[in-house]
Amino acid sequence: MIRLPIFLLFLGSGIAGLVYQVVWTKLLTLVFGVSLLAVSTVLTAFFGGLALGSFLGGRWVDRRGNGFLWYGVAEAAVGVYALIFLPLLSINNAVYAGIAGYISASFTALTLLKFSLSVCLLIIPATLMGATLPILSKSLARARGRFAKDVGGLYAVNTIGAIIGAVATAFVFIPALGLKTIIIAAGVFNILIGGAAILIGRMDKADGAADENAPQPRAKAGVGDVPGPFARLIVWGFALSGFTALVYEVIWTRIMGFLLTGTVYAFAAVLAVFLTGIAGGSLVFSRFTDRVRSKGTLIIVLAAVEALIGVSSIALITLYDRLPSMDFYSRVSTPVWSEFVLVNFLTCFVTLILPAFLFGATFPLVCKLYAGADKRTGSRIGNIYSVNTVGGIIGSFAAGFILIPAIGMQKTIILMGMINAGIGMLFVIRSPFAGLKTKYAFLAVSAIAVGAASFTLPENMPLAIHKGFLKTGEDIVFYKEGPAATVMIAERTGKGLAASNKRLWVNGNRATAAYYEGLQINRFQGVLPMVIHPGPKDVLVICFGSGTTFGTLSQFPVRRVDNVEIASTVIEGAPFFKKENADVLHNPVSRITIDDGRSYLSATAKKYDVITEEPMHPALSGVVNLYTREYYELARAHLKPGGVMSQWIPLYNVSVEDMRMLVATFQSVFPHTTVWLANADIFMIGSPERTEIDLERLTERLAMPNVAALLKDIDLEDPYEFLNTFLMNEDMTRAYAQGAPVMTDDMPTVEFTGPKSLNVNTISPNIAEFLKYREPLVPYLAVPARFNRSAVLGGLERKYAAGRYNLVGRAYFADKNYPAAAEWFRAALQIDPGNRNSLHYKQIILF
Repeated sequence: MIRLPIFLLFLGSGIAGLVYQVVWTKLLTLVFGVSLLAVSTVLTAFFGGLALGSFLGGRWVDRRGNGFLWYGVAEAAVGVYALIFLPLLSINNAVYAGIAGYISASFTALTLLKFSLSVCLLIIPATLMGATLPILSKSLARARGRFAKDVGGLYAVNTIGAIIGAVATAFVFIPALGLKTIIIAAGVFNILIGGAAILIGRMDKADGAADENAPQPRAKAGVGDVPGPFARLIVWGFALSGFTALVYEVIWTRIMGFLLTGTVYAFAAVLAVFLTGIAGGSLVFSRFTDRVRSKGTLIIVLAAVEALIGVSSIALITLYDRLPSMDFYSRVSTPVWSEFVLVNFLTCFVTLILPAFLFGATFPLVCKLYAGADKRTGSRIGNIYSVNTVGGIIGSFAAGFILIPAIGMQKTIILMGMINAGIGMLFVIRSPFAGLKTKYAFLAVSAIAVGAASFTLPENMPLAIHKGFLKTGEDIVFYKEGPAATVMIAERTGKGLAASNKRLWVNGNRATAAYYEGLQINRFQGVLPMVIHPGPKDVLVICFGSGTTFGTLSQFPVRRVDNVEIASTVIEGAPFFKKENADVLHNPVSRITIDDGRSYLSATAKKYDVITEEPMHPALSGVVNLYTREYYELARAHLKPGGVMSQWIPLYNVSVEDMRMLVATFQSVFPHTTVWLANADIFMIGSPERTEIDLERLTERLAMPNVAALLKDIDLEDPYEFLNTFLMNEDMTRAYAQGAPVMTDDMPTVEFTGPKSLNVNTISPNIAEFLKYREPLVPYLAVPARFNRSAVLGGLERKYAAGRYNLVGRAYFADKNYPAAAEWFRAALQIDPGNRNSLHYKQIILF
């Protein structure tokens, strides 16, 4: 028996398996979208294949034997499939685009199409991967005296491999290699694993029969198969436990997103810690399970583990509530990258390790009670693994689409905790080996423990976490937990603009605000492309936020303005921004589609005069899909001749290097790119030809009463002030971006470099860099004869000169160097006493 090489090979299988899961899911959701339903659809296809493979693999090996050989064949086949995955993916994407356009983007039809194509693409490799555990268990765990140790050990080392795969993929592989190279490397790795296992299988073929016929170590007294009805109860209880595990994981991941900012590293930390707990629990419990002499004791231990899962998960609610006040957590906003990563992992470890450890402990216990070391070991291990996986699939769907929207996260955790405790109680009640006293005692202790854990719970833990985001004087006016996002809106009344002070959070991340700076960028984004395009009629807005950009665009004489928003709860909060977004929900020209923006463009045949884009910060997980070259090519394909694309990028929390990369990526698709700057954000306008601004058209459109009213609040209703936001035309934009790498779907760099700047002030260095390339608008301005050309140019030159001082003042203001900022704002006002932005900051600094 060659245990160590097999364990090492199965460790490698775990590494490759997680790499495939992460990379394949990411590649599929580039077309299908990153909405919860789209991601769940892809993962359901993947985990459904694992369940099917586990079910079939156990039966296959029971009939044919020599599991090492078949394990090697399965691993090699997965590797071969990985090598041809990319061509198959291209065919898959082309089929999706073709059929989606034909069925006119019906939501239900598209969901079924995504699921069907995901199944077609993933079912073969996922089935092969799912088959490996029962196949190996059959051949490795031949001795009853060490059955749980072998099976639990296999499960543990495979899970340890998954931990390595999860962390390495996020922190090393994708940033360094790109998605396509990773798939090919993983495929070769799998083929090597398969080849090594086939060699072991050939060596073991001769000894295998002898080994199975050899005298087995004498089983401990009383250990054997449990009665059939109770065995089936164990299996279905394990399936229900898998259901609760995935419900918890969905909720824990979202809560960690609130607490840690939803970066790819935060989610990698959640997954790594969860898998670490599972591996640890399986490894620890598999070491002693074989030594337990009594079936009744094993059942009590399994029942206690399930009850403790429920009790600990409920108790964690209080810990989450108190976590923001803990000393180590206060370092989550550190600008030191290594410390930031450490706090991410430590936060996840403190909160998740105990229930994850207990979930891991259930596997060897269930295997020992249900499977045993006999001729049907493969089938039984397959049954256990497959039903647990199916339970997990159902749990992930139920959590996002039923439980969270219906009763909220906290009540869902409590419900799942009670189910886990109930599973434990049911095991004891139905146990044929437990006496009445034992049953009553277990029921009493479990009920008391659940009650004690529930006694000190906060009223609403997720809401309490969100309250920690509020500033003094703010009150929550809207809070909703939904399938794709938890949304909060807070308002501070009686201050600032007539439009009020409101802020919007989506999944714990600041999305937008309805005070001066937030309104300025949202409304500017809505007006800018509409004054550049000669006659826009059909407009598309990607992302909703407060609806301010969407509402601003709808104020122009257009035929239709479409909006695509991924989270329905964001739309539900729109009435609270009714004044700011011009009541866009009731505007007859507006249409809203709940979908991922990229997925929508992949499915629709519509073309637009203007497309505007204002997603979340590019450093957040999944958002980078709306900043890559392939995405911009998709958007350009949906522009009519002469169409205009507008893209927002924040100056804050984006390094100078990442900013150059983002600009270079946009310009690689739109060579005629101009850059405009409002507040601490830039807006790139991509157009089919060299940009020329028509002063007459701009003046007329800014003078429209409804548009002028929206711009007056943000000091941009004056044409000269509006034009002074111009930063660079295409030549200087090209010079600025020269040498910067272009971000692609294969190498989504900013998703991995961006989080390093989330706690760093990057506004001032970005402004300093842009000032080197800033140029006046005058050469690109068409001034009709009816205007006094010299007066126009003189006014713009004065604004341009004052604008430099204003930008330097904004940089110092961002650095909180208010005396220096005041000095530069004063200089701007000496040149241009009417400089509205400098006057705004004068009111704030009081100089």
